[in-house]
Amino acid sequence: MGGFDINYLLMKEIAEKFVAPDDPVLIKIAKAIDIAKIHSAQTQELVERMLSVAYGEQKDRNKPLLVGLAAPQIGISKRIILVDVAVKGRGEVGDLRVYINPEITWKSEEESEWYEGCYSTDRVCGIVSRPTKIKIKAFTREGKSIEEQHDGYTARIFQHEIDHLNGIEFVSHIADDDKLHWVEEEEFPEYRNNEGWRNWSKKCPRGKWERIKGIRSVVRRFNCSN
Repeated sequence: MGGFDINYLLMKEIAEKFVAPDDPVLIKIAKAIDIAKIHSAQTQELVERMLSVAYGEQKDRNKPLLVGLAAPQIGISKRIILVDVAVKGRGEVGDLRVYINPEITWKSEEESEWYEGCYSTDRVCGIVSRPTKIKIKAFTREGKSIEEQHDGYTARIFQHEIDHLNGIEFVSHIADDDKLHWVEEEEFPEYRNNEGWRNWSKKCPRGKWERIKGIRSVVRRFNCSN
């Protein structure tokens, strides 16, 4: 998931650091980090690489440009995510944290709908229903075991990013094609800030999404080989 209170050129710069929407790494189950290797140079370098994507070229690490990031989105099939726990879904940023081997241990029965978008899904956004509260456990980059409870938009980000670790994208949670939207970069502030997503007129046909993911071409090649 991304924070979009930034100009077009900066958005383009960030997007170039992500793998293409049809990259196979996005549908793989990411590998867990060996707890004994959390302090290793390799793991710490991966965390720093993710943070550099989240903050861009900024020196100020109080203002991340993304509200969430999963390692597979930048081509690394490892179970590491970043989540900004200060966000409310309207552009706030400020407390980006690292979670290694995160797991959701509990979800509330109550669910709510809100918009979701992602650099890994091109300009496809949509309305997704998710549990409103969750509990998670994970490790920090220092190797400390933690357990936390989150609600609202922060809970949504955790679910979105952990989905990435399991090869799942938010579109998979949308059964009603009317809730699948096409949003240009310059339209996103209206889509998000003014809750334009509630009555968004630009739809993304399921077939268009499948073409972006290369799903149909894969199916055709499979059928032709059998």
